[in-house]
Order: sequence, then structure tokens, then C-alpha cells
Amino acid sequence: MERFAVYAEAAEEVKKKLDRLAKKAAGYEIPFSYTVSEEHPEVVRVMDAGPDGTVHEVNRYTVAAVDFVVECDGLIKANGWTVCAKIEHGEKGNIVTGFGGHPVLPEWYSVDAGCDHCHVKRPRSVTFMCENEQGEYRQVGRTCLKDYTGISPATTAMWAEVRDLMAGGMDCMIGEWESRNPAQMYDVRVVLAHAYDVVKEFGYRKSDELNSTREMATDRVLDGKEPSAEGLSVAQEIVDWLITMDVEGIIGPERDCVPLVQSGYAKRRHFGRLAYMPVALKRHKERAAREAKREADRQMAATNSKYVGAVGERLSIKVAAAQLLTSWDGYYGTTWLYKFTDESGNEFVWYASRPCDAIGGEVLKATVKDHKERDGVKQTIITRCSVAA
Repeated sequence: MERFAVYAEAAEEVKKKLDRLAKKAAGYEIPFSYTVSEEHPEVVRVMDAGPDGTVHEVNRYTVAAVDFVVECDGLIKANGWTVCAKIEHGEKGNIVTGFGGHPVLPEWYSVDAGCDHCHVKRPRSVTFMCENEQGEYRQVGRTCLKDYTGISPATTAMWAEVRDLMAGGMDCMIGEWESRNPAQMYDVRVVLAHAYDVVKEFGYRKSDELNSTREMATDRVLDGKEPSAEGLSVAQEIVDWLITMDVEGIIGPERDCVPLVQSGYAKRRHFGRLAYMPVALKRHKERAAREAKREADRQMAATNSKYVGAVGERLSIKVAAAQLLTSWDGYYGTTWLYKFTDESGNEFVWYASRPCDAIGGEVLKATVKDHKERDGVKQTIITRCSVAA
């Protein structure tokens, strides 16, 4: 099994090459498969050469990458043998390429081009170093490799192609970096913190407005500016809120940002959604406060409110608070739904056939129609209401 990372933009091209190798492997009846991970952040070092030729690091970037895991041991393993290395022989010395992560031994760089299978002495440009299950090494020529180990030279060449795909990693020279222009990824907390700082200074501006919150936050991120300590604190609060959010049935920017905060990184195209999150958190807190107040009011009403009077009894109610809850049109016209609270905290509900002027501190004459309980609160249903003279 071999694992390697590539730039996300190069993933499709690598897939095509691996698919081609998989077809070749199928022709040799050798197992060959691969899997591809989801995109993830990977740190890339960008290098440059100084006047003296010394290579040094000039910057680091976080980019979108994918991991390939290739199952292809069958290319170099069979019948208890493993091909450890390919040796290219030359007058100036040997070039040794290790296979499967096997360490290259120093003596292989000077070994003659012999073959332990046929023992025929003749010039060979390539031999292979093989190891059996007992840890013994044998040097075998290209034409003898399959007879001796059951491993085809063609499959070892395929292994070399896989190794070529993995070679070099993702670090690159500055010229390659500038020409590649990969999709960079940015720390979600930094983006959120800058968005908060911008909103605090200018208020929230939509993405289609001039100098939008997204644009200003993006400029600060790309310029490498440091967000405020307050912004970083709020950013962490946003991350904690979104990670623990129950996303079932939620549609909108908050839902889209959940996977971003879970991964910790985002691409520039996601900045617009993240830029709205300081506003979303503020509104979430306001809703939570309203809900908490409603619940506290309900609890108080459930404690204080009692049924008043008997059905059919005419009451005089000293109104402490009045509220129009809603209205609707029906077959017999419009109905207005009012809720009154008296000085003792008792609740009264009136389904009125006419609008009622603001009532507060007035004495209301009404007839008890029914007693009902709603959300744990005892309510007296009244009818035939009028303000006492």
C-alpha cells in the first residue's frame, strides 16, 4: 500500500494515470486498486535558489490537497519474493531505485551486472535486487526476473510509474508555484475574526454592496493582517456554536459553514458565507434571549394564572396588560384574538368579532365562556366584552 498527497487541481490527471495502470495490471491478472480522500488542507513549502545555488524556503502556504492510497504490492511481490530495487548499471557507477520503501544498501551502487538465476556473464544495463521470505537477496537480470520470481519486469516498470507519481511531494520552487496557482485554504477562525472586526467597524454589508463585508475581510486575510483579540474570541464562539448546531432541517449559510468550521479551513469562494456568521451569531443570541424570556413569562404565568369565575358568570376584570395575538378572516367575517392579564396575573382570552381599542388599566366587563389550559397556563375564555363606564 502506498499513500501520497497531490494538489486538488491535479487529482483528475492522477486518476487517469492510475486508471491506465489498473488496466495494465488487470492484463497481468495482478490486483491493483486505489482510493481518493476528500479535499483537506496541506502545508506546502515554496523554495527558491540563492546566488550560490543554495535552495532555501521563502514561504509556506496552505492548499487544498487529496490523498491517494494505492494497493499495488502485487506488482513487485509474488511467490515469496519481493523486488527491492532496480539497478541501472553504467561505467561511472550504478543508479539504484528502491521499491516499496525498501532501504537501498550501499553495496548495490557498485555491484556488477550479474544474474544469480542464469549465471550468464554478459553486459546488462538493468538488474533487479530481490529478497525472499528468509531475508536473502538475489540479483536477477531483466529477462530472468519472471522465471526466477514470477514477477514480470513490465509490472516492476508499472511500480516505477506509481513511484514517479508520488515523487517529489507537494513542495515546489517559486516559479512552479506561481505557474501552478493552486487553490489556497485559509484558517476559518482568522476569516471569521476579520469578518467580525469589519462588521464592528462598518456594520454588515451584503456581498453585492460596494466595499462589502466579504471584500474587506478578504483583503485583510490576503494582506496577512492580524485580527483583534476580540475578533478571535468571537470567532471561537462562532466555531463552537456551529460545531454543536443541530443541522437537521436547517437550510442557509449557517448550515453551509458547519463543514468549514469542522475542517478548520476554507477557500476564498467560501468567504462570503463566513463573513455573515458574526451577524448570524448575534441574531441567534437575540432569538435565544427572546425564547428564554417567553419561557420565563410562561413559567410565571403558569404559576400565577388561575381559572376565574364560573361558566356563564359575568365578571369585572381590572386589565393590567392587553395584547392582540392575531386575526383571521372566515365565513362570518374577521376574528381578532386578544389576551388580557389582570393585576393578579390571571390570563383571559377573547375571540372578538370586532377590533378593540387599546386597553390597559381599564375595567373590562365580560362573561366566562370556558376554562382551558394552554402550554401549562390556565386561561379563562371570555365573551361579550365591553369596557365598563
